[in-house]
Amino acid sequence: MTTVLLIVIYLVFISLGLPDSLIGTAWPAISASLNIDESFQGFITSAISLCTIISSFFSIYIIRKLKTSGTIVLSIGLTVLGLVLFTLMPNFYLLFIACIPLGLGGGAIDATLNNYVALHYKALHMNWLHSFWGVGATTSPLIISYFLTNDINGRRKGGLVLAAIQFSILLVSILAIPLYKKCEIIFAKREVQEVKKEEKANISILDTFRIRGIFFALFGFLAYTSVESLTGMWFSSYVHFGLTNTDGSALVSEAQAAKWGSFFYLGITIGRFISGLLSLKIKEKNMIRIGEVIIAIGIVLLSINVNLSIILLPISIVLIGLGCAPIYPAIIKDTPNRFTSTYSQNVMGIQMSFAYISNFIIAPAFGFIAKATSFIYLPYFIIAFFLLLVFGNEGINFKIKYYKGDILKLKTK
Repeated sequence: MTTVLLIVIYLVFISLGLPDSLIGTAWPAISASLNIDESFQGFITSAISLCTIISSFFSIYIIRKLKTSGTIVLSIGLTVLGLVLFTLMPNFYLLFIACIPLGLGGGAIDATLNNYVALHYKALHMNWLHSFWGVGATTSPLIISYFLTNDINGRRKGGLVLAAIQFSILLVSILAIPLYKKCEIIFAKREVQEVKKEEKANISILDTFRIRGIFFALFGFLAYTSVESLTGMWFSSYVHFGLTNTDGSALVSEAQAAKWGSFFYLGITIGRFISGLLSLKIKEKNMIRIGEVIIAIGIVLLSINVNLSIILLPISIVLIGLGCAPIYPAIIKDTPNRFTSTYSQNVMGIQMSFAYISNFIIAPAFGFIAKATSFIYLPYFIIAFFLLLVFGNEGINFKIKYYKGDILKLKTK
């Protein structure tokens, strides 16, 4: 029974990835078809991220009302609506209407599913499930690239295809609602037998911020998602708008830029299959460190490619994707270990909110800075947040070691 549910969750993780890479990889074509500035992507991603932050922040209350299965169905339904609207809207201002369901749908399901899997399944599945997020995120730019190659307005046809895929996953999720109820009983019995059942905390959001060490975890997570969002959102624009020939023309076409953008998510997908196997032997904190080393190598290659060879571009983006692969699942999986299952859902919701701050502020801000200067500065922004990522993750490791289990006590006023 739990295995069948796991298969459904794998499909749901594909649905999580489908919308995430759509805007970044298709934006050069979107800005051209709507005759708007390329930096305006920042407004769209900020609007989506604001809605995502809101739904993530209040996910604990949504889950209490709708349970896990209801939250998932509602969230996927909203993303289907958002994809259709985003595809059909005829001008820039109407795109903001599509941002509302896309953002609200993405935040709640992310916090819900990640905590659910972290509590009930092994680290191997956490990595492999997130590799299926990569399958969705890789599929979007490949579909968009295919339609752009054959049709100047192909991004609309590609968007409708993505919406159709998302809708089919929604139908499966609706049919799986009884499975969640049956598996909850199985999981509850398992926890009792393993003497691991803990009373769930009913603390406020403000009290959650008083847990020791949480800020290291939050800013480390924000830094990781900043590295991921900066790379995923702007790499296609970086190679299309930032790299030019001597006459000022684009060095890389829109279709080629979208295709190379998919390499980032391909690297994440492959990396998470591999890290799933490694997680059987390697602890989460060391998986994070391995990922950080690989990202560092990718950033170095990305930084020197303009002066050396354009061939390094696809190599560098694949390496950054491979490095990102184990970090997100490892942080998620380690959350109940860091803060226990008592506080994990509270912490998870806030972590997700902080994660999407990068999409709301940081990644859009780079778009405006790049417009005023050049997209060529993308690697330096990635480096800055990579260093913050290392600081945050090593900081929480120090806190856990320093307090020796006392980290879970709420700070006294």
